[in-house]
Amino acid sequence: MWIAAAAMMPIFVLGLASAIGKARKGRWWTAGAVFLPVLGMVGVLLGGVARQSTSFFWLGCLFFVAGFGAEAMAYWRTRTLGREKVVQ
Repeated sequence: MWIAAAAMMPIFVLGLASAIGKARKGRWWTAGAVFLPVLGMVGVLLGGVARQSTSFFWLGCLFFVAGFGAEAMAYWRTRTLGREKVVQ
């Protein structure tokens, strides 16, 4: 389990740094779309390795799906803002 946690730590830190950079620019949906799947991968990996705790696994799956929902929302907001600029 320690090897899995050590392998996920750089991915978690890089995802967090990327999400913070996007949040500082005011792109909150994109920051959520970056951070939530990374957090979900950590939960799935820790839940899958521990095998006694399936709550980590399902919580990770929930974060993973929420991240893709945030990605869809960020895409939708970008498309609608682009249309409004073209109309004006």
